[in-house]
Amino acid sequence: MFKIDLHVHTALGGDSLLQPDDVVEYARAAGLDAVCVTEHHSYFASEPLEGLSRNGRFPILRALEYHASEGHLLVYGVKAGTSDLPRGLPMQRAIEWVNQRGGAAVAAHPYQKGLSGGILGDRVLAMRGLAALEVLNGSLSEWENARATEAARILRLPGIGGSDAHGPLVLGRACTLFRSPIRDMGELVAALRARDFIPSWNHGRGV
Repeated sequence: MFKIDLHVHTALGGDSLLQPDDVVEYARAAGLDAVCVTEHHSYFASEPLEGLSRNGRFPILRALEYHASEGHLLVYGVKAGTSDLPRGLPMQRAIEWVNQRGGAAVAAHPYQKGLSGGILGDRVLAMRGLAALEVLNGSLSEWENARATEAARILRLPGIGGSDAHGPLVLGRACTLFRSPIRDMGELVAALRARDFIPSWNHGRGV
């Protein structure tokens, strides 16, 4: 299985202790096959990672984490910033915007307590067009992940895993396992749409 941490933040986004130059080293140490960096509100913020990925010969995919009015959304396969997708839109509208552009939208940590802007919670059950829910978040509690897992079951959606790392020691704590290698964002979006993956704890990372 091909192991990817689908939810990683670096210092390029302004709120993480994980330095871009250290991503490849820590990802390999965690036994990952790839990572996906999801800086807040901007696909473009992570552009310096392209060269680091090539030089390190390690796949670093780039996406973004969008802040909708009700909660957070992981956006894969769409190159966007705040000028394209303004902050604070209703989540359903943002999901539709992503889908219209050929991307994949995943509700991030829907039951995270204390989230700025409020908890999405059971409102996720009314969302349509999601590719998946984040059901294993390496930075959250067992209760928060269990509620997300139950919501995915009700919605009959698959779940992904990601560390939500804002520092090097969390990177890879949770991940998503794919049956085939994922070499670029096109392959990731296709695999997400095909539901060809499972979430997993990465037991080599102290979980």
